[in-house]
Amino acid sequence: MQPSYPIRAVAKITGLSLDTLRAWERRYKAVVPERSGRGRQYGAAHIERLMLLNQLVQNGHAIGGIASLTDPELRNLLNQAPGQASRMPEPTGDLLAPVLSAIERFDSARAAEELSRLAAVLSPRDLVYQVAVPLMREVGDRWHNGTFAVAQEHMVSQLLRNLLGSMMHLFRSSNPAMKMVLATPAGESHEFGILAAAMLTSIAGIGAICLGTDLPASEIGEAARRVSATVVLLGITVVTRSTEKEVRAIAASMPQTTELWIGGAGSVDLDLSKLARRTVLLKDLPALEDECRRWKNE
Repeated sequence: MQPSYPIRAVAKITGLSLDTLRAWERRYKAVVPERSGRGRQYGAAHIERLMLLNQLVQNGHAIGGIASLTDPELRNLLNQAPGQASRMPEPTGDLLAPVLSAIERFDSARAAEELSRLAAVLSPRDLVYQVAVPLMREVGDRWHNGTFAVAQEHMVSQLLRNLLGSMMHLFRSSNPAMKMVLATPAGESHEFGILAAAMLTSIAGIGAICLGTDLPASEIGEAARRVSATVVLLGITVVTRSTEKEVRAIAASMPQTTELWIGGAGSVDLDLSKLARRTVLLKDLPALEDECRRWKNE
């Protein structure tokens, strides 16, 4: 008799959260487990299929587009892309027009609906690169030239936080390869960069803890200690006279084994020579993905 496993055991084996397993079964019929008085029961074939699907989703495929494929088709698809290139996907048409139109009208509900629609048809990685990042950039440009108000920028921040929350909920791993604390130092109020980074790290199966913006060094360091973070990722867009002081204070407050990663337009202007710890400068989001793969493969 073939062994069978309850859903909680399958979550631990595959690294998929209980919510993800249930969503893939309910929405996409990705697997159809047996039912018994003990609840869902999964066989070895179910588990193998779930692990194939999980690998493909982490490579950028949308679960809705692959859930109906046979196991041999899934394996062939996985073999066609042994190593996903670390580059930003090319934009495909003006996906943002309906979202921006809703934001122009201060119609938060409609903008959220449009983002949900895009999330349903795009792969998670494409959703970040073709929707979230261009939306952040466009809203920032419009705010700088005066065509968007501060309230509209805040509206978009909230929409993207909600999107991030959904992605983290869907891809949350019961045993993440690493934990990462994301924040901006005191004096840095721009949130979009760490939101995009948190989305990508969540897709990669990393435990992302996004603390937000303008945080004192002691609070970032304490969070890193409390969660035993492998990495603290700082987003910095503009370097002021106090920025380097804040970064040094954060580095000093972190556990010694925790790496410090810094991204954002302002990161290239920092003098990090005096930081007594491993520090990684991230030139862009694909560079972040490369570093995440390095950690997962070590």
